[in-house]
Amino acid sequence: MKDKLEILLVEDIPSDVRLTEEALKDAGFKFNLSVASDGEEAMELLNRLKKAANPAFPDVILLDLNMPKKNGHEVLAEIKEDLELVRIPVVLLTVSQQDHDILEALRLKMNYYLSKPVSSEKLAVLLKAIFELHAEDAEVKKQKPLEYEALHVRLVLASNQHTAPVVLRKLASEENFRIRCRVAENPNTPPEVLLGLSKDEHSEVRLSVAENPRTPKSVLETLSKDENDDVRLGIAENPNIPPEILQILASDQNIFVASCAAKTLSNPRASIV
Repeated sequence: MKDKLEILLVEDIPSDVRLTEEALKDAGFKFNLSVASDGEEAMELLNRLKKAANPAFPDVILLDLNMPKKNGHEVLAEIKEDLELVRIPVVLLTVSQQDHDILEALRLKMNYYLSKPVSSEKLAVLLKAIFELHAEDAEVKKQKPLEYEALHVRLVLASNQHTAPVVLRKLASEENFRIRCRVAENPNTPPEVLLGLSKDEHSEVRLSVAENPRTPKSVLETLSKDENDDVRLGIAENPNIPPEILQILASDQNIFVASCAAKTLSNPRASIV
C-alpha cells in the first residue's frame, strides 16, 4: 500500500464527510482527501484529471449512493464505461443493507461497498484488502481492465468478513473457483451456502469449506468421506476439526490421510472443540 493515499470522497452531507474523515484517521491511514458534494461535481473533477499532462487519479473513490443531481449508481456506471477511470477502486457508501442496492451495485461491477456510518475497522479491513490484492495478485492483473475489476471486486468481497450474506450467496455461484474458495473460507458465509459449496465440483472449494471455523459438523462429516484424497488429507491435518471426525479419518483407506489424522489426534489442540 502507498505511504499516502489520494482519496476522493463523493458525499453531499457535511456531517458524513466529517465522520468518514475521522474513520480514515482512526484507521491509521495517511491520506489526502478531496471532496465532491454531488455526482456531477465528481465526474467534472475526474474528467479534468483526464486532461492533465500527468493525471494524478485518486487511489480510491468513496461514493455515496444517495445524492442530488447524479446518484451513486449513475456515477459508478460512468466510471465503469471509461477505460481511463475503470481501474480506480470504488467503494459505494450505502445507508442500508438492502438486497436491491447491493446487488444493483454488483451488477454494475462496483468495486466494493460499506454501510454507513463508516467505521474505522470496516474501512481499514476493506482498504487494506483492496490494495494488497491489487499489489500481489498477478493472475488478476492479466485480465482486461473490465474483467480485472469485475474479478477483483468479487475476490475482495468474497473474503471480507463484513460482506453481507446476500452478496456471499451470489458470489457462491460465481464461475471462477477462486471466488468460491474465498466465500467458502469466509466466517460470515451462511451455513446453507457452506453446505452447497461442500458439494462443489472443485476440490479446493470443498477443502476451503472444511477450513472454515463456522462450518457445521454435519458438513465436516460429509467432507471427511470426500472422494478426493487431498480434501480428506487437508481435513486430517486440521487440529480444529472435531476429534470424532479425525477418528474416522484415522481409519482412512489412504495411509497418508490415516497417519495425518492420527498425528493430529495426538495433538492436544485436537481435543479442544
